[in-house]
Amino acid sequence: METAQKQIVLASSAGKYCEQSPVAALAAHFRCTWTHSLPSDFDKHVAVVPDGCSDIVWSSQGLCVVGPDRTSAFPPLQAGETVIGIRFQPGAAARWLKLSMAGITGETVALSDLWGADGQRLQDRLCEVPSAAGKLALLQSALQQRAADVTPPCLNMRRAFEHLARQSSGGAYMVENLSRTLGYEERTFRRHCLAHFGYGPKTLERILRFQRFLGSLRTDRGRALSMLALDTGYADQAHMSREAQMLTGFSLTRSGGSLRLDCPFCSIFLLRHRE
Repeated sequence: METAQKQIVLASSAGKYCEQSPVAALAAHFRCTWTHSLPSDFDKHVAVVPDGCSDIVWSSQGLCVVGPDRTSAFPPLQAGETVIGIRFQPGAAARWLKLSMAGITGETVALSDLWGADGQRLQDRLCEVPSAAGKLALLQSALQQRAADVTPPCLNMRRAFEHLARQSSGGAYMVENLSRTLGYEERTFRRHCLAHFGYGPKTLERILRFQRFLGSLRTDRGRALSMLALDTGYADQAHMSREAQMLTGFSLTRSGGSLRLDCPFCSIFLLRHRE
């Protein structure tokens, strides 16, 4: 019921979000560090749409691992707080966490539940650091100490992720062709994707295609939605709208110059878009 009382906004449009490269010693394992600061008067819910990624996150809820999502997530953030995180490279998280990512898909898990006393000690130390920059420095330092004992990321899974992230048209034999290119049988490829991404390659493709579409909306606002849909791999605009609803739980609609994701009890303002 609480969700119905507040407007929902996409995470990218709530407050200030900033990404940076990790320290060099962690670059093979992590894509970026990030901070997300919310205004002191923030009174909305934040929606995070699926992106195929997993993160270690510090917030008012403590130090957690955020697993891959299949649909929109609504993290319990407080007005004025700054959240910090570090995002795993594709194919890296399962080996750091020593579990299949399919086991935490759609879940947020306390790091102490996975790393025991080490995770709890790191959370306690982060509590003592006042600044976001200091917390990120401490988090990266702690991860560097563990990195030597972590098996290197699965490069084939990273290649699969990057291929699907840039592919504009999957085609009927996309998964078969990609698995063959990487040297896997289809069932083996699916099993590896489940372990490293939390879902199979077809679901991952759909999620990354939707992320391409969102990226195109932000950078090419003057183009018609129908053309953006085609350019990012959808059969047509109706196909894109159906996928948006399945992956986010919201319907994609237009109102004047605005593009929104709507549900029965709220609207998410996505961005301005000129037809």
